[in-house]
Amino acid sequence: MHTAIVIASHTFLYENPIEKRISDELLSGWPVVVQQQQGEFLQITTHYGYDGWLDASDVRDILPEEYVCWNPWEHTKNRLAILCRGITDILKEPKVQAEILSTLFMGSTVVPIGEPEHGWQKIRTAGEICGYVPSISLLPSECMINTRLSLGNSRCLLNPSQAIDGLQAQRQLRSAIIGYAKSYLGVQYRWGGKTHAGIDCSGLTFMSYYMCGFLIYRDAAIVDGYPVREIPFSQVQPADLLYFPGHIALYLGNGKFIHSTGNPTSFGCVINSLNPQDPDYRKDLADSLYAVGSVFKKLQDSCN
Repeated sequence: MHTAIVIASHTFLYENPIEKRISDELLSGWPVVVQQQQGEFLQITTHYGYDGWLDASDVRDILPEEYVCWNPWEHTKNRLAILCRGITDILKEPKVQAEILSTLFMGSTVVPIGEPEHGWQKIRTAGEICGYVPSISLLPSECMINTRLSLGNSRCLLNPSQAIDGLQAQRQLRSAIIGYAKSYLGVQYRWGGKTHAGIDCSGLTFMSYYMCGFLIYRDAAIVDGYPVREIPFSQVQPADLLYFPGHIALYLGNGKFIHSTGNPTSFGCVINSLNPQDPDYRKDLADSLYAVGSVFKKLQDSCN
């Protein structure tokens, strides 16, 4: 067993190395623990506790201390940043006309080099590519919420000095989660996908929370050891999670929800409704809703 890091712009995780059925997608700069090798494939565990097989050529070995340095959820002094735009080109020079060295997806982890100048930031990727991106495309890792702390002691993405123990802080964070989810509107459905090239239902909810500092379970289920807990439907608020058999969505308020669906009438990230009077009503989902999940503490006032 050893540690490694994804150096490809993205790589698919498979259920097994024979059938190669996709179960997940990993992004550049994400650290993994390698359990074993079988031919050209590695069995790995992700930094959010998901297991599978990936192509060995898409990662490089790193030391255990490097694993910690590349993990935004570890206590580390190392400077990291998360790409926060859907797709970002890494440019050879700090100007729009420059050669494109690589293209990475939202959620990829990079290392800033020096300080930003004139709106550009030099960065280094896990694949050792050095180039420039707009500073606005980067989210400093210190703004991510440390999920090993309780939510009441965590820090809000939009205001790192403010604890998420008040109504306004919750509203800010809920709004940020929804904002990331809506950035995927119109993206095609892709089983196991997690990017703006293609995303599935749990990939959408995972990435929306990931970008705000939460490591929720990757699949459409509430699992012990992850921050989501079941709540009554009467308490549902925007950014809470809706669970259906084999499917998951993000609640928007007023009966609306955003999800990525493989239904051929939509086939992608869309907004639908639980309200029979709305034109975008999904009766099949409204009738099969069986649980609501939240990472937030219940407050006296409604966040609706």
